[in-house]
Amino acid sequence: MFQNLIISDELSINNFFKKLNFDLYLTKPQLRHVESIMNAMISKGYNGKISDVAELASQRHRTSTTRFLSNSNWDETLLSNSLRSQVLDLIWSKSRKTNKPIYFIIDDTISEKTKPSSKAKNVIEKCSFHNSHLKGKIVYGHQILVSLLSCDGLVLPYSIDIYDKDIMSKIEMTQNLINSLPKPENKGYVLCDSWYSCKAIFNSSVEAGYSYIGALKTNRVIYPEGYKRLGIKLNKFATTLKIEDFDLVTVKNQEYYIFNYVGDLKDIKNVAIILSYPKESFQKEGALKTFISLNTSLNPLNILTQYTDRWAIEPFFRDCKSYLGLDGYQVRSERSIKRYLAIMTINYTYCKLYSNESHHFNTGFKLAQNDLKKAKVIWIYNAAASGEPVAKIFEYLKIA
Repeated sequence: MFQNLIISDELSINNFFKKLNFDLYLTKPQLRHVESIMNAMISKGYNGKISDVAELASQRHRTSTTRFLSNSNWDETLLSNSLRSQVLDLIWSKSRKTNKPIYFIIDDTISEKTKPSSKAKNVIEKCSFHNSHLKGKIVYGHQILVSLLSCDGLVLPYSIDIYDKDIMSKIEMTQNLINSLPKPENKGYVLCDSWYSCKAIFNSSVEAGYSYIGALKTNRVIYPEGYKRLGIKLNKFATTLKIEDFDLVTVKNQEYYIFNYVGDLKDIKNVAIILSYPKESFQKEGALKTFISLNTSLNPLNILTQYTDRWAIEPFFRDCKSYLGLDGYQVRSERSIKRYLAIMTINYTYCKLYSNESHHFNTGFKLAQNDLKKAKVIWIYNAAASGEPVAKIFEYLKIA
């Protein structure tokens, strides 16, 4: 409603839509709906309530926004694919200019929901029970698989999907995402946590032209000298080593003892595996962390340093849950949820680019939020200066 009064055309949501060719896939009223939802997210830090969109957008009623998400005739995958193409262009351009590697980061999170009663009629679709590592218990909700692309500090979302075990496993979903990538401009790495470190993902990464660096479960079996026939679990092998066998290194201002094993796992040959302890917790119970690299020519410190790029996905989850309603969305149909997640990802990317050179979500979000507030004040001033009755202004602002 107010945005175009103060925000430059280059930074406006309308111009962002034009760059993504959204006018090919949405009618003008549909574009205004998407813009209203995005502005509502930006205006107050969104908690997922559709009523917030109606409150913040003139001539928008809660039911019209609900109908737009659930019944309107448009294809959210076209918007997501257009955004994906733009992200690929930005990341590959960054890699060409800087000669830096491209990282493809994959992880999942849970959007927890309240379990409905047995008598509930309008339940949220695609919800099920999932193991929450964060809470250490089984929770009810959606498990959402996210992938990001990163190069030289620029981190942008590539995909967001609801995991449904009845349709496809997370490993298969991840393989499909890796296979969809173009070959990296320079070097490319797939970065994952230990859940995804398996033969299928290793192979898909190599076939797509990427190396793989990931965490590894400490109960995986290796075959070092003396254990060639039966092998030994990583956590058991670590207890056979002395502190003199380890190197003390610094990664992101933290010191670690690390040991580099080059050899075989049961499902893959000739890999580098790093055994790591925090300096103050050497061989303490539960302190061991292990990491794998398919590229054995990388030195251990390089492997650990590159793995830390995986943590870029944690701020994505935090920001989307805190500001864009990833934890609190209240739409119920599968179609509505997919559309909501698509718009949320579009908005996240918009805020990243709104921050200009910093490419920080929080910076862009606050800049866009402040510009919307300023535009609202300017609109009120202009309306009053032009003789608009105060009652009409109140009505338009929905505070009559």
